[in-house]
Formats: sequence, C-alpha cells, structure tokens
Amino acid sequence: MSGIMLSLLGGKKPVTPPTTVDYLIVAGGGGSGNSSYGGGGGAGGFKSGTSFSVTAGSPYAIVVGNGGTGGASPTNGGLSSFSGISSTGGGAGGYDGSTAGKDGGSGGGADNDNTTTAGNGVSGEGNNGGVGFTTAGGGGGGGGGAGGIGTAATALGAGNGGNGSEWPSGSGTFYAGGGGGGRNAAGSGGTGGTGGGGTGGS
Repeated sequence: MSGIMLSLLGGKKPVTPPTTVDYLIVAGGGGSGNSSYGGGGGAGGFKSGTSFSVTAGSPYAIVVGNGGTGGASPTNGGLSSFSGISSTGGGAGGYDGSTAGKDGGSGGGADNDNTTTAGNGVSGEGNNGGVGFTTAGGGGGGGGGAGGIGTAATALGAGNGGNGSEWPSGSGTFYAGGGGGGRNAAGSGGTGGTGGGGTGGS
C-alpha cells in the first residue's frame, strides 16, 4: 500500500531507524593572547568516524565544548564528546612577553617575543602552532588547525592560522581552522585558517 493511501486512511508510513551513523566531533577553540601581537588560538581537536553502531531508543551523551577566553591569561577550549569519544580543546595563544602557545587539540601560536616554542597539537586531532617574530613588522604565530600547522610570523607580519579539515570528504565544507596571530607595530595581522579561524589583531 502506498504512503499516499496510508495517509488517506489515517495511517503512517513506517520509518526504519538507522543502525549506524557517521559523526564529527570538534572541540572548542583556544583563546588568543592579548595585545596586538599575541599568538593565535589553536583550533579545537577534530575527530570523525563512520559506521558507529547505534540502537533505536538508547540515549547517547553529547558534550559541546566552549571556546577559550582570550586576553591577558587566555585559556584552552573545552573538550567535545559523543558517546565517550572525545576531542581535545584547542590550545590558547601566547600573550605578553615571550610566552609560548599552549598545547591542545591544535596548538596555540606563540607571542611575538617567543621565536622558539609554540603549542603542540594532539596527534590525530590537530597540528602545532607557529612561533613569533620579535622585530617591528612581525607579530604572534598562528594557531594550528586540523588540516595544517599555524605558520610562523615573519618580518612582514604575523603568522596565519592553520587550515581546517574537510568533512565529509568532497563537500567543500571545512572545520577547525586555527586563529591568526596579532601583528606587531608595522606588520599585518595573520589570517585565520579555513574552517572558522579568526583573523589576528592589527
């Protein structure tokens, strides 16, 4: 009997619930460092999967992580999870003098006075942030993204955020881009990575 006939008779066409689902988990991004030359925040960890078994009528816990706070003491983003599978919050950017970016799902970029140490990303979830560049025209390093590292600042400007990752494959939609670093006196702010990364201060 067709669905149209069932409707006319007051019935409902039966719906078969799925037995598997695909999922994407992106954690909250890290906060950027304060001042015009702080490091960009790292993207929240990116984790995806296919054919996850589900049962109709059963509850599945979901947690959506908050983004980190920027400023003089920036914080990492919060973790996100689905049914016990979690991704790590993004690392905060470096701030004020010589501070490194923090480790996270993707690492935060370093402050402009730190030319050696940026935050590390978690393997399988993200990438490292970029380091800073001290002299005028430089700035903070970019935060890492799910699909690429944050670039280092140069004499021409702050580092760019790492690009995010595409999901689903071939869709043209990207997630978990890193934040751009803030510029120093004469440079330009870094661009955010594709997939939601913010532009650095300028």
